[in-house]
Amino acid sequence: MILPIAKLGPDGARFEGEDPQEVLEWPPSPRDVVRPAGPMRWRLEAQLFGTELLVRGRAEALFAGTCCRCGGPLSRVYGDDFTLSREVGPSETEVDLTSELRESILLSLPNNPVCSEDCRPPRPLAEEGGEEPAGTSGPWAALDALSGGTTHEQPAPPEPKKKPRTPKPRRS
Repeated sequence: MILPIAKLGPDGARFEGEDPQEVLEWPPSPRDVVRPAGPMRWRLEAQLFGTELLVRGRAEALFAGTCCRCGGPLSRVYGDDFTLSREVGPSETEVDLTSELRESILLSLPNNPVCSEDCRPPRPLAEEGGEEPAGTSGPWAALDALSGGTTHEQPAPPEPKKKPRTPKPRRS
């Protein structure tokens, strides 16, 4: 986003627009939980106080990926409010705010993104009443079949062996 200083009147000015998703400079990786899926959008108010430029607004972008809670597809807009105060020289005619807007968006990304606020993790195999569906024997069934027994149950520890008491010799 290039802000033209000449367009700032005495009461400032409002700017709204978008830049292509490439300005987010997101290198693709197969390990990404989310990745940009749309342009960076911004709505800003800018005002000049002498040589001090004050910019406030919001920057956001669409991201797609995998929900960290349910494992389903995720498509959400992430962004945050933005404030910048910067000194501008008398010869400057424009200010590039792209890196500041990009940083605002990237800092708003959650560590564990979810597809929606009310997303629930997948239900366990057991039904609501505690009964397992017919034809299944629980999540450990495959391991039980491999080991020939039950892998999820710990065997009871062996009883401690008692030493026979040997009488101590008497001293005379």
